[in-house]
Amino acid sequence: MKAYLDYNIFTAIEDGDFTLDKIFDKVDKRINEFPFSAAHIQEVDNIFGDTEEQRANFISRRLDTIKRITNCLYVYQEHKTNNIFWFTEEPTTVLETIRQVPFAKTAMKMFANLISSEQKEQVRQTLGIDSKELNNYSPEQVVQHLNTKLISWGTQDNFLQLLDKAISFHPDKKDFGQHNNIAGVMELLDMLGYWKDKVTETSNYARLWDSSHIHFGSYCDYLVSDDKRLRFKAKVVYDIYNIKTKIISSIGTE
Repeated sequence: MKAYLDYNIFTAIEDGDFTLDKIFDKVDKRINEFPFSAAHIQEVDNIFGDTEEQRANFISRRLDTIKRITNCLYVYQEHKTNNIFWFTEEPTTVLETIRQVPFAKTAMKMFANLISSEQKEQVRQTLGIDSKELNNYSPEQVVQHLNTKLISWGTQDNFLQLLDKAISFHPDKKDFGQHNNIAGVMELLDMLGYWKDKVTETSNYARLWDSSHIHFGSYCDYLVSDDKRLRFKAKVVYDIYNIKTKIISSIGTE
């Protein structure tokens, strides 16, 4: 069985907060594989240090942690076909590959910041959405509630139709793929206030990593995260796309 670990789990294991044994005990003793993806390595490359030498040491340590836990099991999505592949790869090699395409990080940041936090708040106020109320709904109820708000506002589009319409304007819509669909759901959920991220300089950018973790986690038996916001959004995503992956924390709680 496979368990996809959110980046914060690798960090916590490295810091000694808990071990894989606890995941076996609290989650499932049958888990025997912990894959990593490019999203993990992109987060590694975003590590800061007081000096370049310190940053390099932090990155090296984190890559070693990922290698030790995953045994270099790498889950990869081919861009042209959106097919998923599993193979053995060194985390350092993946980092080198990512750094060979520096414009990708800039493009991600530009995409993530298309809608400002002020504009999102204005949308929520216009639709009359109460985030605290919305956060208490089940995954099914979240989409139903948002559909009601959208339609009562006067739009003819429900939540998923709104997403489909946005995709229809994308130049590569034929090859958009599940990965980008999930990223779109994540952005809509955040914009409409469901377990919205705390606004920081990196929150929009980090949400793209979260959507990648949720996507790659969908090919595993478990998605393990100690980020409550990610877990709740993932539940809505998996409910929408009928994905059977179990979403839990490192101690086995929903």
